[in-house]
Amino acid sequence: MATIYDIAKEAGVSAATVSRVLAGSNHPVREETRKRILNLADEMGYRPNTIAKSLTKKTTKTVALLVPSITNFFYTQIADVICDLLAEEGYSVFLCNTKRQIEKECLHIETLIERRVDGVIFSSTRTKPEDNLINQQNIDKLKKYGISTVAFGSHFKNTSQVYINTYRGAFEATEHLIGLGHRRIGFIDGLAVGTRQSRRRGWRDALSAHNLPVLDELVASGNLEVDGGAAAADALWQSSEPPTALVVANHLMALGAMGELKARGYTVGEDVSVVGFDDSEISALVDPPLSVVRQPTEEVARAASQLLLKQLAGDGELELVELETKLIIRASTARKK
Repeated sequence: MATIYDIAKEAGVSAATVSRVLAGSNHPVREETRKRILNLADEMGYRPNTIAKSLTKKTTKTVALLVPSITNFFYTQIADVICDLLAEEGYSVFLCNTKRQIEKECLHIETLIERRVDGVIFSSTRTKPEDNLINQQNIDKLKKYGISTVAFGSHFKNTSQVYINTYRGAFEATEHLIGLGHRRIGFIDGLAVGTRQSRRRGWRDALSAHNLPVLDELVASGNLEVDGGAAAADALWQSSEPPTALVVANHLMALGAMGELKARGYTVGEDVSVVGFDDSEISALVDPPLSVVRQPTEEVARAASQLLLKQLAGDGELELVELETKLIIRASTARKK
């Protein structure tokens, strides 16, 4: 790849003259010389050194989106919108997948600091309670190096954040099933932190509000993946009196649970009702179409992007944006027989 020195040699001028012309400087240069330099730059395939320029301007026009899983529809939907919105503002976006491993999250943080990104939109990796402290330390480290941060999906200090009221979503999903006559409503949980903090509590409080017992035998833990949903459903159906309905903490586990129930000979939406969390095109295409607690992924992406852009523009005020879920009723739920 050609450098300004190669162009200068070919044009018979100094490297400083080439640099001024390519940078669009107002420094006086003969028009004939300017055109010759520009033509040579094009012919020789010159590309500007964006890293060097960024060091001069103290901005790299790069940001990062750090998520626990790129195979989870919730995160891919958010990533798709964020990348488009920030590209419109001239930013390149690094997508960092932690695969729910706190060690990978920490490595990504170090790399992003080394690359001098301008900002990070951060969704934490949490599989055990002590990860919360590491998440906070990683956010604080980014801030220490002058990197703007926005978090979504969890509460943290010292950063702007977008919060979704998933507690209310789980409460409404459970109430919907109660209204259909179900009394033994199972819950397929996610990880020990995160979903258990809000969605499980919403399920529990809805049952209590309707004077229904909250039984440990109606809860099974999953891993937020399809196989985890299937295994959790299998565990619940070991009971002599299995649930007649399920609230499932995320979309992938709901699909896995439906598959397990079908394998056992049940008709979902007739014999057993299922409500999942999150939404995608697949939710409406599976048989039967899956009722879901839809999280507002586009609104999350827009709010997170706007909060980050405000910081990058020099507004240091920390903000919290709270968003609500919406219950979408499809054929996977029906009145108890």
